[in-house]
Amino acid sequence: MNLLIHLIDQYGYIVLFFSLMLELIIVPIPNEILMSYVGYLVYQGKMNLFLTILFGGLGGIIGVTISYWIGYKLGAPFFNKYGSKIHMGPDKIEKMGQWNRKYGKRLLLFSYFIPGVRHITSIFSGITRISFKQYAIFAYIGVFLWVGTFVTLGKIFGPKWEQFHQQAKIYVIIGCVLIGIIYLLYFLIKTNKEKIKQNLILLFVYTFKRFNSFLKIKLLIFFITVIFIALFSLMISVIQGFIANEFQQFNDIANTVVQYVFNQNWTHLMKWFSGLTSWKSLLVVGILTVIWIAFKGKNKLLEYQYYVIGIIGGILLSKGLPLLFNMITKGKLVSKNFPSEETLLSIVIFAYFMYVVVRHSKNSLLNTFIVSLEILILLVITASNIYLGYQHPSDLVAGYTFGAVWICLVILLIELSRLLNLIKQSSPAK
Repeated sequence: MNLLIHLIDQYGYIVLFFSLMLELIIVPIPNEILMSYVGYLVYQGKMNLFLTILFGGLGGIIGVTISYWIGYKLGAPFFNKYGSKIHMGPDKIEKMGQWNRKYGKRLLLFSYFIPGVRHITSIFSGITRISFKQYAIFAYIGVFLWVGTFVTLGKIFGPKWEQFHQQAKIYVIIGCVLIGIIYLLYFLIKTNKEKIKQNLILLFVYTFKRFNSFLKIKLLIFFITVIFIALFSLMISVIQGFIANEFQQFNDIANTVVQYVFNQNWTHLMKWFSGLTSWKSLLVVGILTVIWIAFKGKNKLLEYQYYVIGIIGGILLSKGLPLLFNMITKGKLVSKNFPSEETLLSIVIFAYFMYVVVRHSKNSLLNTFIVSLEILILLVITASNIYLGYQHPSDLVAGYTFGAVWICLVILLIELSRLLNLIKQSSPAK
């Protein structure tokens, strides 16, 4: 690595070009560290950001193109001849090829971020005979995304590039894996909708065999339960990380990125964004929720009751949890606002509004708009609080996590109560 850094210092763009080209033809070169260092040189003004991404991207493109044609020309005959010995015979290669041609090309956008995967993805694309035109579009964009991300991270972190590189790399990889999983789930559900629907119906008929109607509400309960379990697990991890005082590096990275993206000209707007967590803003959302339930709600009293429970519980949690964790840690940790009171209460109120809109609206465009708008609002609230230095990023994330667990539990109880009411109404009177 020291040799590569020395060569980069001497020859800059040319070394970056060839190192990325060689890695993507399966030559083990630690290019992510190298790209972060190049980003640091951009920070120092020794290299140009545009030229760095251009040369790195072009080198990567040549590498993935060569890898693709190696797989295309040599891979298929090899697997046809010897693949059955390793359970990768012609039939399996053909099935994987069909799947890869259908879904895999879009995953190329993120595959280069994942160590090990990026080294084989181009060759495998050639083996499975993805159209080169389709492959090139997604692979080339993916290479430039990969190069641009790590060079930009190096520029953002500046002198601290080496300190933060590994942690930032982990977050990037996790993000790409999650995006890939979500993408796969979306297409698997989309292409197997009827089969999944039939299996779920069988599952719920078996699970609720005494009352085998109300399948839609049972499906909803099932999915909310899954989400609740996932959020609860995340909450436990967040608590463990806080008690172990493991968030310092995460906070440093988040602060550095936000301060880089938003300069001093954003101060006034950020103060306005931060005001979205004020009681006035939350009251507006609360009134909109009440109005929507009044006009669209099917079990108005039930939804009002649980809305009150959700708000009261949210207030108690937002006030009590920071005190509790301060007592547990005996005030020894840096943060005394864990989890964030503002984000905990915000997610409770915003999420309940989103729930009642989506629950009672058949307009998919409206539902998409509301969900997207609320995600955007929560993101700008987070960015504004970090930018203004009001709270630690880890406290803000913890607030969302705790609040999401609470409101998910409330929504789950609503749907269970709704199901019980329907069962009682459908049962013959004794």
